[in-house]
Amino acid sequence: MNRYFTGYIGVIDSGVGGLTILKQLQHDYPTCNFVYIADSAYCPYGTKSPQQILNRVQQLVRFLQDARAQAVVIACNTASCFADNIRQQFNLPIYDVIVPTCKRVADITVNKCVALLATNATVNSGVYQRILNANGIATVAFPCSSFVPFVEANAVDSLECSREVDAALYTLPNCNVDTVILGCTHFPLLSKKIAPYANGAMIVECCSDFQPLSDNSIVPDTVFLTTGAQKQANSVAKWFGQVDFVHVDI
Repeated sequence: MNRYFTGYIGVIDSGVGGLTILKQLQHDYPTCNFVYIADSAYCPYGTKSPQQILNRVQQLVRFLQDARAQAVVIACNTASCFADNIRQQFNLPIYDVIVPTCKRVADITVNKCVALLATNATVNSGVYQRILNANGIATVAFPCSSFVPFVEANAVDSLECSREVDAALYTLPNCNVDTVILGCTHFPLLSKKIAPYANGAMIVECCSDFQPLSDNSIVPDTVFLTTGAQKQANSVAKWFGQVDFVHVDI
């Protein structure tokens, strides 16, 4: 794609899950321009090796930097595990979702015991656990990479999805947590299936601490790109509203 996104805010995710973050950003900064990249051709990230994930995020950020984006929001939690590394390599602001989500959780939890629902790679990285532990908060982690394909396949209402959620979370009600972190941008789309296992605990979606350098577009624009199938991305993203994904090779 031979187009510059000068002044746009790049938002990247392994698929359509990051649209949950984009929706927050559009609400908070209604005059900003955004370019969203669903890296569906390489989804899911959560079952890939750390080096594979890092290499892929580098490619996406480089694409946005070359396209003159103003900043990048790494909406994907798994990719956010590499945010510090990425910041050292690129000359533009990089925002992650893990640090601000941990800050929100620290303000919410009372008994200092929380559950983390995230991809296997996010759980194995230990990033959430380290940040929360530094704030005196214990974490019970649940690797849930198997949830992501149901969202990407538009199959969250299937019996198979219900069975997968039960298999992953059946012990959650007995963990004595008062907060449950949906540590993957895809998981809010499964919140109705996850909620019964929370046993009354507060459910927290991930968030960003992005601050725009400028946001004065008279007619704000959002561009939707996917490395996967355009038709599939449009179909799965119907919950978000009107979208028109364009395929891009990155």
